[in-house]
Amino acid sequence: MAAAEGGHGLAVRPGVDASRATGAGAFMGLRFGRAAAGVIPVPLRHLDGAPSWQALEGPPPAHVGHGSLTSPDHLLLHAQHALGDQESLAESTEMLYRRLLGSVAELGYAHLVRIWNYVPDINRGLGEEERYVRFNAGRKAAFDALGYQAAAYPAATGIGCAAGEPLTVVVAASRQAPRFLENPRQTSAYHYPRRYGLRPPAFARATLLPAGGGLTLFVSGTASIVGHRSRHAAIGAQLEETLANLEGLIAHAVGASPGFVAGPRRDWQVYLRHPADRAVVEAQVGARLGGRAAFLQADICRRELLIEIEGTCLLERADAPVP
Repeated sequence: MAAAEGGHGLAVRPGVDASRATGAGAFMGLRFGRAAAGVIPVPLRHLDGAPSWQALEGPPPAHVGHGSLTSPDHLLLHAQHALGDQESLAESTEMLYRRLLGSVAELGYAHLVRIWNYVPDINRGLGEEERYVRFNAGRKAAFDALGYQAAAYPAATGIGCAAGEPLTVVVAASRQAPRFLENPRQTSAYHYPRRYGLRPPAFARATLLPAGGGLTLFVSGTASIVGHRSRHAAIGAQLEETLANLEGLIAHAVGASPGFVAGPRRDWQVYLRHPADRAVVEAQVGARLGGRAAFLQADICRRELLIEIEGTCLLERADAPVP
């Protein structure tokens, strides 16, 4: 994780107990399931049968406002929008993004760090009318209108929730400057060819944020994609390609950070289209990635994909003393 106790790091920890999510050292919490006081509800089903939490750890919030938490270094905003039957997903996404990113700028947090997007019925439609394509159109339109270039796109996850759930966007920003990384095994999403939509997905494969003497690697939602093409049909082969992408990205982050190594503090969220596939993937995720993992049911952004994994990994100084 990024933050030592009492530090100013920003880190994601899935599966944190509810009592800790709004307690000392917890910057905010995301609840997978029903809403609760002090946390952001995320409309996904946790496969362990109980709500899970994501806590963004850091100094206690200096201010808690409607839909926002701030600290001296970090800001987290969220917004949800219930889509009407005839409402344009592209226009609604652009509206939500412009509102959130405008607030980030107004509050003086210069750098986007990480964005989570939960899109209802993400696979419905074909071609330019597919809902993920329409979501990407709205996101890119907002970034363009607000002057964001590709070099400033943060890590992100775009995952599907059930039809009828609200479009939910969560934005983490910082006053500290992060670095954004791409995956050598994959085409940058913002350079995807026209076949994936008129406006490509606007996100980086990872964000590196300095914190507490280390670096937090925020890994975007990652699936069985090599270059820009989906690979494999079966869950086992898709898992293997996804893990290779994650391992390659972590190695790339270490190579781009002289004096740092990938530490054992890692937290992952595994999104499965079919909950029954958990039996196939759980052991491999633990053995290959290490750390902790939370498993959730979700639709993946491409209808042929069955699994997506996101998470965080702390890069520690190579000469740091062993605790």
